[in-house]
Amino acid sequence: MRARLPAIAVTAWVAWAGCTEPRSTACKEVCKREAECVDQAGGRLPFDEKECIAACAALEHDVEHSAAKVAHHVDCVNKQKACAGVLECK
Repeated sequence: MRARLPAIAVTAWVAWAGCTEPRSTACKEVCKREAECVDQAGGRLPFDEKECIAACAALEHDVEHSAAKVAHHVDCVNKQKACAGVLECK
């Protein structure tokens, strides 16, 4: 269940922020990898890659509050060799 919580947070953020933020390459790559890992894990809750990208980009542009957290998450996902590690990234 822990791996699916980010998807819920992402969905809530997208509803609030809309889909107008520019999409970064880092967000696209991380969300693609996370979607693949959620699919491999057979998650019951859907993981919407496009919503993930939109939320990531919005958070990435919030330099004062969220950009460092996004950078940390991107770094964590990129360091993982296996999906189990990807799904543990916060």
